[in-house]
Amino acid sequence: MFTAGELAKKLGISARTVRFYDEKGILCPVNYSEAGYRIYDETSVEKLQKILMLRFLDFSLEQISDMVGEGNLDVRQSLKEQEKLLLQRIEHLERILAAVRQAQVLDNDSLWEKLRQIIEITQEREFVIEQYQNEENLNKRINIHEYSTAEVGFYPWMLEKLHLESGMRILEIGCGNAAFWKAVAPCLPDELEIHLTDYSEGMLESAEKTVKEIQEAFPKKQFQFVFAKKDAENFTYSPMGFDRIMANHMLHHMKKENRPGLYQRIRELLKKDGIFSCSLIGREHNRELHEILRKFYPGIRIPSESFDISLETAEEELQQFFARVEWWQQDNDLLVPDAGLVYNYVASYSKEAAEILKKDKENFLRRVEQKKNAEGYIYIHKATGVVVCRKE
Repeated sequence: MFTAGELAKKLGISARTVRFYDEKGILCPVNYSEAGYRIYDETSVEKLQKILMLRFLDFSLEQISDMVGEGNLDVRQSLKEQEKLLLQRIEHLERILAAVRQAQVLDNDSLWEKLRQIIEITQEREFVIEQYQNEENLNKRINIHEYSTAEVGFYPWMLEKLHLESGMRILEIGCGNAAFWKAVAPCLPDELEIHLTDYSEGMLESAEKTVKEIQEAFPKKQFQFVFAKKDAENFTYSPMGFDRIMANHMLHHMKKENRPGLYQRIRELLKKDGIFSCSLIGREHNRELHEILRKFYPGIRIPSESFDISLETAEEELQQFFARVEWWQQDNDLLVPDAGLVYNYVASYSKEAAEILKKDKENFLRRVEQKKNAEGYIYIHKATGVVVCRKE
């Protein structure tokens, strides 16, 4: 038997640490002495070793409690999930390291201003990664668009601009959860070879599930899907000769200085008569909703306010790389019947947005309800469209 001090000494930690895990309900003593001291046994030693290993691997206290408790938690699956988080942290640190290295070569006059810019760009990148590490936020964004006024859904409308034919080879950069392909699958020609890439492993996992549903629903179409984890900021891809390449709602998440490199790579990957298409939002997108946020919730960051490319400005940027550039905006607004959907949509903007709205949910819902028209719908203007670029 051991006291808290003896147990701590045995494992090379402080007695305060042992008491901390007791207070959190993770390592309870097996008994107490007459004087009231905590008493532990050999099973406590083994359990504390597990706790210390899991803390070293950066698991939360709640996760550790589940993993060393009496539950049936899959430890291997938990380790797999933690591996992903640790890899993301490594990538985050590498980006910070790159920013520090960039700053070191600058002259003193511009160092602080440039360092501030580098940090802002790095933070913007972290924001995007957080937003799209899985499909949860994406689904909250998509749900509200079910109340579109368009005669044809946005994805089928966009498909019409691609002029796909049987046997074509297609690449989508930043595929997300493959929602586009699920929406248009019934209209697709047969025997397409579709390559899906995304920076987020969580998104790719969701895309694979979506693709499985598509293939089970349309076996006769004989679609072939290929998946790859790729970063659009430094895009490389070995297969060549694509008939179509797509980048839907993702160019605005890239650094402006990195987009030309992506465009050049896309040109190289396309066939001579190939087409590159990208969907973007316009400057007036979600106008009514953002008016509420600017007036009552200035602490909520509106993602589109930091975008440096839009549906209206893309042509000038893209025509430097493609022979012919055309763009269309769909006639497509929202009539939303439920303020709760709007709440969920805005809460998906960021953790900060979710926290701010949670504290003022009643007032937010009331303000949105006040926007309802005579028919009981909340009108939100959409500005969404597609840009189609031909290589030659």
